[in-house]
Amino acid sequence: MAFIVVLLGPVAPASAQALPGGKANYVMSFGLLRQGTSGDNWVRLGTYQFGTDGRVQSRTWWWDQRQPAARVGTGAVPSGACSGTTGTVRQCEIQTVGGFTSAASEQRSGRYRLYNADDGRQIVNIDWDQDSWLSEEWSVHLAPDGTYSQLSFKYSKKFTHGYGYGSNAAFTERRAMSTVLKAQAGTTMTYYRAAHDEVKFVKSTWGLDPWRQCTTSTSCLTVKTQAPKSCSCAGSDNKGLNNYIQKVGSYDRRDTFWHWCDCFTEKAPCPRGNSHVYPLLQIIDDNGGWRGWVGVEAAFYPYKDMADPRSHDMLSVFRVADWI
Repeated sequence: MAFIVVLLGPVAPASAQALPGGKANYVMSFGLLRQGTSGDNWVRLGTYQFGTDGRVQSRTWWWDQRQPAARVGTGAVPSGACSGTTGTVRQCEIQTVGGFTSAASEQRSGRYRLYNADDGRQIVNIDWDQDSWLSEEWSVHLAPDGTYSQLSFKYSKKFTHGYGYGSNAAFTERRAMSTVLKAQAGTTMTYYRAAHDEVKFVKSTWGLDPWRQCTTSTSCLTVKTQAPKSCSCAGSDNKGLNNYIQKVGSYDRRDTFWHWCDCFTEKAPCPRGNSHVYPLLQIIDDNGGWRGWVGVEAAFYPYKDMADPRSHDMLSVFRVADWI
């Protein structure tokens, strides 16, 4: 019996999937923010990691009006030259929202594909394996210097607003507050906030200047400003606004922003309930440079002195960046 031997050449490897903007690691801020007092708005902060195999992995922290989270201390108390005088912030333990001092609790996986819109923009479509998350799309924009990219929210049935920034820097890479202090002068802040039955968009220069680096700790920045519109309390002329930024993770991108008005706590040295808490993740470019933050506000009204306390929650999707 004769045997026919067929000689096959080497099998060509499957082509690699291109990365969105050529970048693998994105820090993401997104949320469901709607008008009215539905009480089911939520925000998420975390990372999307894209692979050349066409897969994407997500790790996120999440905060939801249906499960209001309390504020928690970070263990950091500013002192020295950055606190303790009439012109500096009060010496209070810096707060963030519950859950952010631990690892991200939510993980998802899915597949992604890239295509070009009619105007030439690159679009990334993500189809999550989890049925409850459906699919989402983001426009991809490469920074002028090519060292990082931006995801601009385009579409989702799951949420309404979002920001993302990515590079090929590892998620374990972060910059010290001394670097942030030197770099943040030229940044812009934008956010969408759901509060008091409305969703508003705000854009402004990140103009909290001059920040102070605490002399007893290199992990925090503070500044006291005067905020006549924000700090308006009946019977008080005190318009001081205490602002704090604190490192949360030593081996990842986590920081937190906390601020509150002096006039709300004139009977106590530090706030015991309501204040603004913004978990943040640093934006790092391919060269390891700090380019800003994405973040969320997850400030849940802590009292039960009204029929609908959820209408006084403050939930925001937030970014501070040198390129928007």
